[in-house]
Amino acid sequence: MAATLERHVEFPVAHIPNLEVSDDSDSPEEAANTLRASWEIPAGPIPHLVRTAENEGVLVVFSAPASASVDAYSFEGMSRPVVVLNPAKRDYYRQRFDLAHELGHLVMHSDAEPGSAKIEAQADRFAAEFLMPADQISDSLPGKANWGRLQQLKESWGVSLQALLYRSRALGEMSDVTYRNAMMFLSSKGWRRQEPGVMPILEQPSLLPGSVSLLSNSGISCQALAEESRVPINLFKQICSRSPLPSIDSREEKVQELPSGVVSIFSERR
Repeated sequence: MAATLERHVEFPVAHIPNLEVSDDSDSPEEAANTLRASWEIPAGPIPHLVRTAENEGVLVVFSAPASASVDAYSFEGMSRPVVVLNPAKRDYYRQRFDLAHELGHLVMHSDAEPGSAKIEAQADRFAAEFLMPADQISDSLPGKANWGRLQQLKESWGVSLQALLYRSRALGEMSDVTYRNAMMFLSSKGWRRQEPGVMPILEQPSLLPGSVSLLSNSGISCQALAEESRVPINLFKQICSRSPLPSIDSREEKVQELPSGVVSIFSERR
């Protein structure tokens, strides 16, 4: 499907450096900081991680809601890396961490056997450093379970309370005992499954859906693109949807801003 759309629309060049990690303890963190520098991400929180990845040529799509045991997965596509997000939990904060985790796999584990505890732990460390660089967040992390302060950090950095607690312990700002007590408190309140506060809407992909809308306005229908891709129309709409909910007909979607670098190069099929 992406290859079909790229016959009509120019996507950003895929920019995923190969940073295979060693057994060195700081390798995942070094890879995360190298990627931030390579992508020229300013210091501080990343406001829209999906858009950031798409601007660097990573294809981000939603699967149909599936088993919650698989949050996301990634692979090297024919022309660009792909991250597939499972929207089953509809959790903004977890989705961002899942995407950062999968970016870690794409950067560090191109030849690794998937699913091992070692590489999953490395991807988690990559995601934590990528979303919350140690030198930028350490001074802000509380040594105690200050829930008001943690809620502020959650909203500003776009990560969950659990991720902040784990990060605080990993960086030595919080003791193991304090961390365990905080996690027990989270469990007692039911916050391990649903944290307090307003849940922002999921970050939405725009590379594929924006391209479909652009082509539709130029006279190339969603049905024609599905036929050219040789996939069923329902699957085409699912993959090209901005939302994990069932997609509306792309002809009714409003054109939204495309990731930077997307240029229309319509073919003669008008």
